[in-house]
Amino acid sequence: MSSYGGGPAAVVYGLAFLLAVFASVVAHEFGHALTARSFGISTRQILLLPIGGVAQIDGAHMPPREEFMVALAGPVVSFLLSGLFFALSALTGDATPHSFLGALAWANLGLGVFNLLPAFPMDGGRVFRALLSARMGPLRATEIAAAVGKFAAVGLGAYAIASGRTMMTVVAIFLWFAASGEAGLAARRYARGPDDPALWRSTSGFPRKNGRGY
Repeated sequence: MSSYGGGPAAVVYGLAFLLAVFASVVAHEFGHALTARSFGISTRQILLLPIGGVAQIDGAHMPPREEFMVALAGPVVSFLLSGLFFALSALTGDATPHSFLGALAWANLGLGVFNLLPAFPMDGGRVFRALLSARMGPLRATEIAAAVGKFAAVGLGAYAIASGRTMMTVVAIFLWFAASGEAGLAARRYARGPDDPALWRSTSGFPRKNGRGY
């Protein structure tokens, strides 16, 4: 990307790359939304924030299997896009981040890997909660996932401050408050008990240890 130097060409190139990354984030969120739709769950809206996208899905009480699949769908889309852009950039002879297609490939790879970190409420954290929910119920699973998410936020924030990365610091703060909010919401939502069947949709999830599904 640096080969464009300065001037109007560099500005146009930068804007085009920004729009391409924006489209990649939208595709990532549509992966969540369309997978949720396949389970009959609607998506209220997709929010695009400076730190990334958020698909606001109505399935607040998804059983573990559905939450697992919905959470994993976004990173899978990012990895597929990364593979596509790597293949296209290889055809041009430059798969490094210095080429347009190479930079898009690395950006999507980074997006997929970052979102799979087990820092709830990121995608990886939701996958982690889904796996825990199948064993111990949604309330305890959310408490553990949120605690891990806050721990990860502290670590990310410490690294961001030490390295002078302002945007990463903002992401760390967002993760801390989002994890805290999810834990509080779960405490109120499951006040009747984490295994109250009224809190779950009728579709089955991962089996419990005794073989029953949600």
